[in-house]
Amino acid sequence: MKMTALAAVLTVGFTSLLSAHESATGVVKERMEKMERFEELIERIFAMFHGELTYDAAVVRRAAEEIRGGAGRHLTEQFPEGSNGSPSEAKDEIWRDFETFEHYAFMLENWSGKLAVLAGERARGELPKDWEKVEMGPAMMQGGGMMGRGGPVFAAWHVAAACNACHAEFREEE
Repeated sequence: MKMTALAAVLTVGFTSLLSAHESATGVVKERMEKMERFEELIERIFAMFHGELTYDAAVVRRAAEEIRGGAGRHLTEQFPEGSNGSPSEAKDEIWRDFETFEHYAFMLENWSGKLAVLAGERARGELPKDWEKVEMGPAMMQGGGMMGRGGPVFAAWHVAAACNACHAEFREEE
């Protein structure tokens, strides 16, 4: 039952993203597809931490490695000057503050790499149900759900936080 509900949510979300990105081409289409894939992987990881899917360290490791492989320099290269405007959801601020954008991209690479390494450890702490609710800030170090620093939950929190901070600053509202 849980798996069916999750599959339905992922299917509806994926279908709506496809229709929103139909007119994208070239590097814009490539980066939109990469972001969609990252979202799919993060949702799967969070579903495992919440018991909606059976936890499988090898699956978490592979997902984290895939994110890591597409983050950092590989991600920033998909945002060349002039690749903004419809249908891109990238704000012009990316190119005005590329250093901050790079920081988030390398933060994503770093934390997804740590998640891959830590995937086999015992999960400590809690994650919000929805990965898109994860925020950076003092709450992630104190009572805001991240009790027991370290381990795969802490790394997953930071992966989601890197994505969300970047989206808040550099992605147009959907």
